[in-house]
Amino acid sequence: MVQTGQQARQNTQGGMQTTGQGVSLSDRDLLQLALNECKHKANSLNTYALEASNDSLRRDYLTVLGDVHSQQTQIFNLMQQKGYYNVKNANPQDISQAKAKFSNQNQ
Repeated sequence: MVQTGQQARQNTQGGMQTTGQGVSLSDRDLLQLALNECKHKANSLNTYALEASNDSLRRDYLTVLGDVHSQQTQIFNLMQQKGYYNVKNANPQDISQAKAKFSNQNQ
């Protein structure tokens, strides 16, 4: 089955495109899935490390956690390079306000 341009646009939602053979994901969607998976893994590994009763096992979890953090950084940097993940730099006034807010909470 050949889709017209209008049919293809109707079948495209959020970067996912349905075809006669299934769903295809855009590069942006795949990178977002990979980033989310890294975040999930990091959260789980952090819990495992905190709850490990064996020092050797805890160190192993922390080593893997470091690897996952590195992977997450690489994915994030790639997404930024491709323009998929834009982060606004904070101005000095915003930084000062946040610092004051959190330093007041600790007292």
